[in-house]
Amino acid sequence: MDNHYNRLNKKLDHLLQKRPKRPTHPRHNEDCHFYTWVQNLKNIKLKKEELQLLKYGLNYSIERPASIYATNIIAETERAIRLLDIKMQNTYRVMATKKLKQIINSTNQSDILQKRQFYVLKELNKKLTTENAMVTQADKGKTIVIINFNEYSEKVNSFLLANNFNTLTKDPTDKFQKSIHKAMQDCNLIIDKRRVKYLLQKKPAPPNLKAQLKLHKIGIPIRPVINNRTAPAYKLAKYLTNILSQHITLHNQYVITNSTNLANDLTKLELCENHNLITFDIKHLYVNIPVSETLNIVKVKLLQNNDTQIAQQALILLKVVLS
Repeated sequence: MDNHYNRLNKKLDHLLQKRPKRPTHPRHNEDCHFYTWVQNLKNIKLKKEELQLLKYGLNYSIERPASIYATNIIAETERAIRLLDIKMQNTYRVMATKKLKQIINSTNQSDILQKRQFYVLKELNKKLTTENAMVTQADKGKTIVIINFNEYSEKVNSFLLANNFNTLTKDPTDKFQKSIHKAMQDCNLIIDKRRVKYLLQKKPAPPNLKAQLKLHKIGIPIRPVINNRTAPAYKLAKYLTNILSQHITLHNQYVITNSTNLANDLTKLELCENHNLITFDIKHLYVNIPVSETLNIVKVKLLQNNDTQIAQQALILLKVVLS
């Protein structure tokens, strides 16, 4: 047993030596800027280090020192070792200690940079709080935008008022959850009863709205981005997408997969000098799709290749999701 694990450890050491060292900061090519990294609408005076930290983007995470999670590693390792034979435990403790020292020593060099970045982040948050500002993302590219918090709130409220949003007197989430549960139980030809509990959200909550700023437009309006992962119908909607694709045959002649597909199709066109390319943009496309008309189209498509009961149950689920 010891020889087996020694061989495995030697292989791991060999792989670690061959693996290129992980950079201590994101790889950004400073010579190639396709868009502005940071747009400071609040005109806050930022230091070079603060500006550089913002350029890394909202998804950048400062790596925590290994000493912070070392205690958990030790505890979990000891727990696993105690499950082994008593005669083998001390041997594996020595091996685990050696490996843990290697991990901690390999991260000591980057601890200085991490501590500095935490300090810069702390100072940046102080400035944002003092100036009543916030950091958000632009609609196009990965530009980070610094904007006054009140101005940001006004833009969101203006969007809600302009699109006739109303405040509800009661949260309908629980009622919606019950109607989804009942619909899935009634549609046993499409959803197995054992699968129902996996398609229900355990802790459903209304979706959150996040606003991205359209810097390329006059007045800098917002683009609403909705996170539906907590919505009651999220899991059912994903499952129903697969079901409908299995039961409906669509002949999409004018649908493209991606920009590469579009470019390939355009190269095949025979164009003359008097031809013009026209693009159309539909404002708020998805929220303006007529539900009743959509259900009728889906019903016709379902009845072409399926029996009446399957079509009826699929429509019940689709109606609940779209309601």
